[in-house]
Formats: sequence, C-alpha cells, structure tokens
Amino acid sequence: MSILTFLAIVSIIVIMMIAQLAVVRVWTVKYEKDDIEAKYKEISMLINTNSNISYDNLFDTMDLDVMIYNQNKEIIYNSMSEIPSDLEFDNPYRIKSKILLNFKYDNVILNAPVTINGVKNNIYIFNKTDVFKDYLEATLHIMIFVVLLVIIISILAGMYISKKFVNKLKKLRDTMEEIKEKGISNRVEIHDEKDDFDKVNIVFNSMMDELENSFNAQKQFVNDASHELRTPLTIINGHLKMLDRWGKNDKGTLDKSIKVSLNEVERLTKLVNDLLQLSKAENELVGNSNLEEVNIKNVVNEVIYDFEIINKDVKFTYDIEDNLKLYMMREHLKQLLIIFIDNAIKYCDKEEKKIHISIFNHNNNIKICIRDNGIGIPEEDIPKITDKFYRVDESRKYNNSFGIGLSIAAQIIKLYKGSLNIESKIDEGTNVIIAFK
Repeated sequence: MSILTFLAIVSIIVIMMIAQLAVVRVWTVKYEKDDIEAKYKEISMLINTNSNISYDNLFDTMDLDVMIYNQNKEIIYNSMSEIPSDLEFDNPYRIKSKILLNFKYDNVILNAPVTINGVKNNIYIFNKTDVFKDYLEATLHIMIFVVLLVIIISILAGMYISKKFVNKLKKLRDTMEEIKEKGISNRVEIHDEKDDFDKVNIVFNSMMDELENSFNAQKQFVNDASHELRTPLTIINGHLKMLDRWGKNDKGTLDKSIKVSLNEVERLTKLVNDLLQLSKAENELVGNSNLEEVNIKNVVNEVIYDFEIINKDVKFTYDIEDNLKLYMMREHLKQLLIIFIDNAIKYCDKEEKKIHISIFNHNNNIKICIRDNGIGIPEEDIPKITDKFYRVDESRKYNNSFGIGLSIAAQIIKLYKGSLNIESKIDEGTNVIIAFK
C-alpha cells in the first residue's frame, strides 16, 4: 500500500511537471515566432526607406543571421557562412516560419519577401534563441527539489496510511482470535461509523450478533427438546420398572401403566413429528414445481369439516370472498389453518367454543383472519408465542402441546414472504391475521 501510494503521488507530480513544461514550451515557441516576425517587419521598413543603411550594423544589433537574394536567386547579402539547406528559392513570396526544437536552443527561421529601393527581393532570417533553455536553468533545481520533497512526503504518508490500515486490520484479527479462544460474545470496537474500515467492522459485528443469536437459539432448542423428551421417557421408565418389580402381577396396575406408557409414547411421537415439521419448515425451499394455484375456500371447507367431526362443541362460521386463490403448496395452507384452529380450540374454556374465519382481498393482499372466544394471550407474551417450545400456560391446564405449532406456522408464513399479526385480550379471545401478497 505504501508503494502504491508513493507511485501514485510521484506519478501525479511528474505528469503535472511535464504538462507545465509543455505549456511553457508552447508559449516560448509562439513568443520566438512572434519575435522574429516583428523583427522582419522592422527590417523591411528600415531597408525599404533607407537605401544607405548598413546591413552588418542592423543585423548585428538584432543578433540575426540574414541572407538577402533577388528573384533570380542571386545572393545580394549573406551574413552566414554557408547557404542554408532548407532555403526555399521556389516559394519566395510566402512567409514561412520553421521551428527546430531542442533543449539547448531553438533555431527560428523566416523566409519572406522584402522590397529594397522599390525592387522586390527575398530575405532569409535565422535566429538562435535560448528562452526555453534559460527557463529550464532557472527552474530545474526547483523542480528537482519539489520532486524529492514529494517523494519523501509520499513515503511518509504511505507509511502512515499503511500503519493506520494495518492497526485497524490487526484489531479485527485480534477480535477474531478472542472469539476463537473465548467465545462469540466479543466484538470489534467501533470508533467512527463513517470510516470505511469501521463500516466493515460494523458488518462483522452484525454478522456475529446474528451468529450468536442463532447459536443461542440452537442451544435453547436443544435444551428445550431434551427437557421435553426427558419427561415422557422418565414416566415410561418409571412405569416399566414398577411393572418389572411387582406390577405385572396386578392386573389393575398393569392396565394403568400400559395406558400411561402408551399416552407418553403418543406424546413422544407427536413431539418428534413436530420437530421434523419445524425443521422442514425452516429449511424448505419453495420451487416453482412445488407451487400451485390453491382455491382458498375449498381448503377452508375441508379443514372445518375435519374439525367438526371430532369437535362437536365448536361452532364454526366463516366469511370468504369467492374465487380467492393463493399461489403456494396446498398442504402448507392446510397446515397453517390446522395449527391456528387447533390452538383456538385448545385454549378455550367456554362451554360453546366459537371460531370465525374471514378471508378477503385488501389492497392486493389476501388476508386470513381466525378469531376465537378463548382465554386470550397476555400482551407481553404475544411477541414470544412463535418461539420454539414457548408456552403461555406452563401448567398445561388447557393442553399438553410442546409449543412448536406456532413456530411451524411462522416459518411457513415467512417462507411465502407473508406477515403474521396476533391481537388478543384476556378472557375475550384472540384474532390471528395472516397476510400474503
């Protein structure tokens, strides 16, 4: 990074200096051309108005090498040692300035017509100038000093930036090492939220927060599942030991123990099935091949019919718009309805249990509302009821469920990018609102 910073800064300075020299060079060339043309006009005027003028004095004063020749290409005057190779005898009446450039001096040449005593002749002017050379001699040491200064500053700046960058990277590395050794609760310290590197640290901390939450949730899930499995297994183990010691000879005890054991086996089976359903809902990917256009009213009628057969004390009413359809797996919609209706029945202490289902289209969203007249849910428990194994009624006064059903429902709704809202009042009932786009 130091090398890249150094090269970038030096390159910029070098490019700027080259550009500066190019601009000065263009200016000096133009200046030299304008200067020789101005001298040409002065010479033309002087030799045209004064026939006795001394060419040697005139051209020495102007510090010019000059050759004058007539239209017959005969040389009238020549202050140069030899005839120039670039002299254009064939085009004597066109002004032409030619610049020969180098870094020591400039050769400025002008070939143009001139009138002497009323007779048309031609003049070739050669001028050697060193304007650009003088500029280089005056500024070159300054440029070299500036380049060296820039090199030193760029090296120091690169080292500072690199050190600052490496220090921040080191903090991130140290935090990773601490997480590896001490656990996932450590986080990178944030100093400036606008700093780009700290933005990376913020993302890293956010990822670690999600990972820690997921880890804790998994840990809690294992603990809760172990607890739930332990209870029925303990009961079954106790009854089997009792039967093994003396209960198998007592018909009453034998029948009772077998019945209790079968009930606990059923609970274990239900728990395992619920865990499998939850795992499936959390990890299932919905592909186009699995989806279908489901007629909502037909599924609701099917679910209500099944519940009415085994729950004679439940009164179902519903209000469903015709031809409402959802694009999803039919079994998922059916499972959602079963979970919420089953909870509504379990958590109701009324002699007449009432469940009203209304399904309608609202602002291009299909809303499914399931309202009951059950015991209700305390306001502080509503945000938690979709957590795995969470039960409002720990005493299981109303049911022997494991608190997994609503977690499954929440995962299915999330799978289809829907929303779940639960409104409830104690002793008045609960209204579950599901919305799908």
